[in-house]
Amino acid sequence: MLIGDIYNKIFAETKEMEKNDHEISSELTTLFKDVDFQKVTYEEFTNLMCQVCAIGERQGFVSGFRVFAKIMCEALT
Repeated sequence: MLIGDIYNKIFAETKEMEKNDHEISSELTTLFKDVDFQKVTYEEFTNLMCQVCAIGERQGFVSGFRVFAKIMCEALT
């Protein structure tokens, strides 16, 4: 898929990707700060995983839009 190739060959190697990784890591650190994984229930774990997915999905949307905007700007010049 073309958009996957653009991501893998161009975006994944940029400083922007490092920034995204840092932002996600920061959010996950905050999310898991007070979690005792030895005592977490299945329901609590499931809720945490849903929150993790939401963080990744949100960051992916933001990153994707930025890449789209850059591609559109280049296409128009």
